[in-house]
Amino acid sequence: MNIYVGNIAYNMTLQEIKEVFTPFGNVVNVKIINDKQTGKSKGYAFVEMDNDECALKAIQSLNDTQIKGRNIKVSDAHRKTEEAQKA
Repeated sequence: MNIYVGNIAYNMTLQEIKEVFTPFGNVVNVKIINDKQTGKSKGYAFVEMDNDECALKAIQSLNDTQIKGRNIKVSDAHRKTEEAQKA
C-alpha cells in the first residue's frame, strides 16, 4: 500500500521516514518529493508498505502526530489519486 506523508520537516531523510514507519511493518520504499529546480524537499513523501493491514495501522497511529516539530499528515495515497481523477 502506498501512503502519503505530508507536512514533513524539509530536512527529513529517507532513513528517518523509514524509521518512523518500520515499527508498524515492512517498509518497501520511501520517496521524498523534491523541487525540480532547487532539488530541495517539497515537504511531503510517499511510503510503500507491503502489508495493507500494517499500512492502515501506521496511517491511524501516525496521522497528525508531531515529528521533528511538525504535525505530519498521513493518508492512503491511492485514495487521493482516485479523488483527483474524479475532479
